Amino acid sequence: MDNSMNRREFMKRSAAAGVVTIAGSFSLPSMVAANQTSSKLDLSIINGTTYFENTFKAVEMLGGISKFVPKGCTVGLLINSPWNKPGSYTNPDVAIAVLKMCIDAGASKVYSIENASTGYWKRSNKYETYKSAIESIQVNSERKTIPVKNGKSLKEVEISKAFLECDVLINIPIIKNHQGVNISCNLKNSMGACTHKTNEFFHRGGGGQGYYDNSDFLAQCIADLQLVRTPNLCVVDAAEFILTNGPAGPGELKKANKIVAGTNCVSVDAYCSTLLDYKPSDISMIKFAHQHGLGEIDLTKVTVKET
Repeated sequence: MDNSMNRREFMKRSAAAGVVTIAGSFSLPSMVAANQTSSKLDLSIINGTTYFENTFKAVEMLGGISKFVPKGCTVGLLINSPWNKPGSYTNPDVAIAVLKMCIDAGASKVYSIENASTGYWKRSNKYETYKSAIESIQVNSERKTIPVKNGKSLKEVEISKAFLECDVLINIPIIKNHQGVNISCNLKNSMGACTHKTNEFFHRGGGGQGYYDNSDFLAQCIADLQLVRTPNLCVVDAAEFILTNGPAGPGELKKANKIVAGTNCVSVDAYCSTLLDYKPSDISMIKFAHQHGLGEIDLTKVTVKET
């Protein structure tokens, strides 16, 4: 690349190329033109304010929902839904779009792993249109205690049976600030499949009285949890999210107006961490998950298409 090229011109050329790789930066990620003949796409990013439609576009860019959801399969949706402050929960338009895609693909059953409430769904103006689809969602409250093979801090976990047994797992988090581990995205959202008892261990098992007294222990537990199961598909709400006082908020809001989709939770979280001005390697749980061999955090090796 000609080093004399200014950033504005370079960004124009990269955008025109369509497919790019991302070089790590703790500010705005810089874009480097990728091999356009590459058939492998790690992340798709759609910009704009029509979040429902853009969720479809992000998944379609990865090859379409049928690539992930075979006809007749069971699907588990893990949605960050319990919070209620702006920028602290996944926009339900995003979750409804994923739900519709799964039903249209012919999924036999769709489970809500964390049992998103009716109140959550009603925050969307699309609730009435897709009410029957939402009401078709299954809930399985059964839990199972299993060992965590090769876990460093987490040796066993009490976790949702549906999380373990669904054919296809789709993680639908919001990227946001988290006071304990700096960000919450796919990796942190996986705690939503665990019981309160297990999550208490995440927070207090490393010693100390407060929830975040040993943030590295919490981060290692989150990374270890990924050894149980990683998602088949990640769809991230990066539209409007809190930069401070996470995970519950209220906090300072950032409006990035992005939907991010990918097949590897570590790489997706690595990219999303840059939206909060972090380097992926500065986020312990991302680094620890990478050390487990679960995904790439070097964003110069991640292939992205953004529109």
